[in-house]
Amino acid sequence: MTFVSPCILPMIPLYLGYLAGGITPEGRSGKLIGNSIAFVVGFSIVFVMMGAAASAAGQFLKDHLTLLNRIGGVLIILLGLNYVGVVSLPFLSGEHRLKLKDMQSMGLLKSLLFGMVFSLGWTPCVGPFLGSALMMAANSSQIATGMLTLVFYALGLGIPFILVAVLVGQLEGAFSAIKKHYRIIILVAGIILIVMGVALVAGFNPASLFV
Repeated sequence: MTFVSPCILPMIPLYLGYLAGGITPEGRSGKLIGNSIAFVVGFSIVFVMMGAAASAAGQFLKDHLTLLNRIGGVLIILLGLNYVGVVSLPFLSGEHRLKLKDMQSMGLLKSLLFGMVFSLGWTPCVGPFLGSALMMAANSSQIATGMLTLVFYALGLGIPFILVAVLVGQLEGAFSAIKKHYRIIILVAGIILIVMGVALVAGFNPASLFV
């Protein structure tokens, strides 16, 4: 859901242009795939660190976890309502555009750093889904489990990105279909967030379904 969010999907051609070294992705497929993998590893590292921090905080505050779950559940419900357009949370509309110079020299290290900066710069916009994953991590019984929760979140964002890099130029139909049904996708995403929030408020931990 994060991958097809308004923050990510429309910007995919720009990201691929950066990672291909400023040349059309079709002309630099080998370099593009390698840089895309490094980019995914970069933002995955940051997300997993966030998961560890959330899990550690959850364990430190475990005596108050029920209250925190309910507060977090209310916040996730608000995020879901914001996503479907029922309420407006302006701070989630913020974004930080990345301005890269010397794109011709984009290599594995720069792509890795690009991914790390990406994960921080776009956090306000992808907040609804990332926040939900972090709440699940905070409910984890072990820090390793919280980190694993964010590993899967990062995979959910990273795998489609790498697939697009591999199949660039062959996915116009898929992107058109996504855009055509965009409102439905957004609505489903918002409903999922609201259901997760209600579950937390009611005392049920959604993470228990997965870990």
